[in-house]
Amino acid sequence: MVYTLECCECEDCVFIRPVISYQAGKGSLPRSFRVKRLRISHEVADEEIVSSNPRRMTILQRLNSVSGKRKLNPDWVRQKVIEEIINFEEEFVNNLKDIIEGPLKEARLRADLFDNEKIETLFSNIEELYEFQVLFLESLRAKLNLEFLFKTCIGEVFQKFSTQFVSIYSHYCNAHSASLTEYTLLTQRMIYSIFFESCRLLKEMKQIPLDGYLLTPIQRICQYPLQLKELLKYTSVGHPDRAGVEQAVITMTKVAETVNERKRRIESVRHLVEWQMSIEDWKGDDILTSSSILIHSGDLCKLSSGHKQTRRFFLFDHQLVYCKKLVPSGKFQYRGRINLDMSEVSAVTTSGEVFSWRIHNTSKDKWITLYTKKPSIRDAWAKAFTRERKQVAEDKENLFRISTSQKKAAYLHYNRTVNPKKSDFRFRSVSHPNMVLRDSNASSLILEDVKLRKNFPNKFFQKKNKK
Repeated sequence: MVYTLECCECEDCVFIRPVISYQAGKGSLPRSFRVKRLRISHEVADEEIVSSNPRRMTILQRLNSVSGKRKLNPDWVRQKVIEEIINFEEEFVNNLKDIIEGPLKEARLRADLFDNEKIETLFSNIEELYEFQVLFLESLRAKLNLEFLFKTCIGEVFQKFSTQFVSIYSHYCNAHSASLTEYTLLTQRMIYSIFFESCRLLKEMKQIPLDGYLLTPIQRICQYPLQLKELLKYTSVGHPDRAGVEQAVITMTKVAETVNERKRRIESVRHLVEWQMSIEDWKGDDILTSSSILIHSGDLCKLSSGHKQTRRFFLFDHQLVYCKKLVPSGKFQYRGRINLDMSEVSAVTTSGEVFSWRIHNTSKDKWITLYTKKPSIRDAWAKAFTRERKQVAEDKENLFRISTSQKKAAYLHYNRTVNPKKSDFRFRSVSHPNMVLRDSNASSLILEDVKLRKNFPNKFFQKKNKK
């Protein structure tokens, strides 16, 4: 994380905003999801600020006429926060536009390199996201009080678009992991690396890889609550926008949490696929047919039809799967499952040291008893069964479900992880490495060899010449 300071033309304050640095070659920046803001006390002596960080001296020299402590004007700071929100939004919309008019547009013209499935996986619903952000930006601009910017009321705009924020960003964030995987696999082949670099140069985009641009929507949804909290801080109690901003903070914080939770659930789907593939002799429907999250697991004794067995139980939403541990491999063998939506779980109170539950499968009229002798295990499973029912109810209320395309992406990700494609530096679709982009008239946008040599290792050209 790299921070820079920006100041207005006046000599009263310092306005600070974060600038996130992106390291080329790294596909994801999980730490950068947490956008941080430096905060400086509004009543700090100038000499203390300057001496604490030499990097600020250039800008803070404008404050040399200020002596002692000086308190900032809240209206002026509120104006600057609003300007920051608008500037960030404009820059974000421009980034989305560059992606759509650059890599996405050119990819659709290269059917020999990109089929519809690749394009959908790589770019997801970025066009829908762009259209929404343009509309949102226009609504923000319509609320601006250009004469007295600090009097602007924008809180209600965030509340108005809260539903679209959740639906559109959830879709994009859920698909981002698959997009990142697809981009990583494609760029293992030099033809795709040159293609994406050519698109960047054509649109004169910043020197950031495509996966960095595709990360910006996730960063942006995390910035909204922080900027609104900053706006609320400098919105007086009597300001007409006070109630709107307070509600906007709550709304956008909830939006960010919801998007984050849905992204976490989608990522857990991959782990379920990996888990199922590790189970021997799996039978019946795939785990993703009914479930999307592993809630708890552990060993319990199972008593059914007079037979006592020790099994490893895995509690998912909607179902309870039990397996037998194989010796000496340590792997698990599938033995059965219980549909919790069609069952009733009840704790059995005993006077001894045995703690048990009775599960009645109402569809089959079958009873199964699970028990343990350890109080800690009993408490953990009691909480897990309660949490499972609560999770199912919340998913039903929020209309959460794993789509067919997301399930397909999870299996595809597993297959590619197990059998990753080898890097291939041969050009199969073009006659020359310069001929990467083609327009609708089949004309080529040629990049000079000197540009390619600056952006790619000489080893590639050496290999190409040898061939």
